[in-house]
Amino acid sequence: MDVVDAHLHLFKALSDDYPRAIFEGMTPPERSESAESLLKAMDAAGVDRAVYCSLSEHDHYLAEVLADHPGKFAGVSVYDFSDPDPLATLRRRIDSGIEGVRFYGLEGEPGSDPESLAVFATLAAMRDADMKAWFYGPADQVALLDGCLDLLPGLKVVLNHLGFLPNMHLELMVDDYGRPQFDMPSPPPGLETVEALAAKHSSVHVHFSGHYAFSGAPYPYRDLQETTDRIYAAFGAQRMLMASDWPWIRAEPGYPETLGVIDQLLPNISTAERDMIRGGTALSLFNF
Repeated sequence: MDVVDAHLHLFKALSDDYPRAIFEGMTPPERSESAESLLKAMDAAGVDRAVYCSLSEHDHYLAEVLADHPGKFAGVSVYDFSDPDPLATLRRRIDSGIEGVRFYGLEGEPGSDPESLAVFATLAAMRDADMKAWFYGPADQVALLDGCLDLLPGLKVVLNHLGFLPNMHLELMVDDYGRPQFDMPSPPPGLETVEALAAKHSSVHVHFSGHYAFSGAPYPYRDLQETTDRIYAAFGAQRMLMASDWPWIRAEPGYPETLGVIDQLLPNISTAERDMIRGGTALSLFNF
């Protein structure tokens, strides 16, 4: 079975042709992370395909990579809550081959009626188009996601980075290697909420990734063993997707090492389960 790196980032140096977000200490304007450089690392590590997630709502390089490397990449963009016509943007993304959209929460007050959310119509259109919702929002937004899933059965969701639920706008730090870092306990306080969501909605999946960003221990991040075990118990291999979060992990701990965390923290799973996490689940979701 093909090996799929199910979440990573590529971007060009900032320009009029390639607008993108700037994150202090991580993505200075002059920095570039090309598909060609990644493909060399993938070949060396035995990775066949990858899911490329934009840094921000700007899709310029994402659409270019999808067109230039057919069959090699699937694409996930980022939802822009300031977009005056998000359904038109969604249609454009679908036309360019993008298959998912990332949400940093749903920007609703806890307890809100899901249908009152500005984003609800987009989620409904995504469900109908078989697009995937990448979710990386704080715990107080999970109840809203749960309500949306009640009304939109079958909407495919992928919780990012081992089901941790940080507030990206308030809690993101950058470590000495230029990587995202969060100061959160393990198991995280939102893990029970994630487990309940997994039990209730079979269309919810989770990344096996991001260990470096949430661990307080060196590779292979043994302090995340309980979190790993509970995520595996809640989702099973058929709803887990291995991912590297390239390029942040290139220097530390390294690309092959990052992808090898599965054998460190889940050493007793079957060969079939390992194959699902390392590629089968992603292949079931995306049309490479």
